[in-house]
Amino acid sequence: MSYRFENTIGGQLIAKLREEMSEVLEVPNEWLPESYHTAKGSRTLASVEREMKKRQAEKAASDHEQRKASKAELIEVYAAQVERGEELFAA
Repeated sequence: MSYRFENTIGGQLIAKLREEMSEVLEVPNEWLPESYHTAKGSRTLASVEREMKKRQAEKAASDHEQRKASKAELIEVYAAQVERGEELFAA
């Protein structure tokens, strides 16, 4: 059995405190990249974290789409090589 602080009552209390504090701490626009600015002039730390996670998920999805497109292009190239009777992996 291994000890993990986050599984203790104290660890859970600290995690909850961090969550609650991030909802009340405000980050001014001048501390943030321009794309995160709001008209209000600041946003909560929690909202910045949510926005960051959303953008990371969108980026991961677009990276995945790019890899899929790249693979599809390679399949087309390989299919054309096979049709022409060429060797796929020439050494």
